[in-house]
Amino acid sequence: MYFKKIPVLKVESVNDEYFVLRIRDKELTQNIKPGQFFQIKDPDVAIPLLPRPFGVYDIKEDVLSFLIKKVGESTKNLSILEEGHIIQLLGPLGNGFPVAQNKKVLIASGGIGYAPMPYLEQKLKEAGNEVWFYHGGQSSNDVFCDDVQNCTEDGSCGHAGLVTEHIENCFDSMDVDVVYACGPELMLQALSVLCNERNIPIYVSLERIMACGVGACCGCVIKIKENGKVVYKKVCKDGPVFGGAKVIWDE
Repeated sequence: MYFKKIPVLKVESVNDEYFVLRIRDKELTQNIKPGQFFQIKDPDVAIPLLPRPFGVYDIKEDVLSFLIKKVGESTKNLSILEEGHIIQLLGPLGNGFPVAQNKKVLIASGGIGYAPMPYLEQKLKEAGNEVWFYHGGQSSNDVFCDDVQNCTEDGSCGHAGLVTEHIENCFDSMDVDVVYACGPELMLQALSVLCNERNIPIYVSLERIMACGVGACCGCVIKIKENGKVVYKKVCKDGPVFGGAKVIWDE
């Protein structure tokens, strides 16, 4: 884990809602696990006071990229930063996804939950896995790649409807060993139910507002079933990746 102040390499707009923030640092790009994240903040801005967590989107040599959605003042400020502006980063944080070896795997993402999945897909393919990738969004603005099975709720791109519905329709004709997912919690819950019914392991990356990112503030605690008991886990430190069958979703 590193704490660094680093100049922005580039900010690239994807569309009105999303952008990619890139930085260059050889040390930071070493040994990052898919699903890990960084706490990022512009130190020149007083509000918001705390950094925000962003999953690793892509790594190419010494360039580290983050796909970010503009949802508040902090992310909107990051979207207009110019090359050379100094930002602060803490990370990599979290446990990341376990990478299967020589399996048939399904990746599912929804909205900005797409952000950590391309890097995961890369690592899964490098490990000899056969990969199916499904992504869902509200509209075409939430679609980032044509090389995956896209679904939109308004039907503006790809299959019309929820990505969970499309996966359910395809599941029985697919021989899947393990599922990886990131997105809205209702989507993760629905996928966990589908996988549990079929005895398929599923790993979910949970999204939570995190103040510290290192487990000190206990602001991102969730309930997990472990050894027949209900225990509290910190999404930032114990996660953000958990076994979907262990998460207590309905509370």
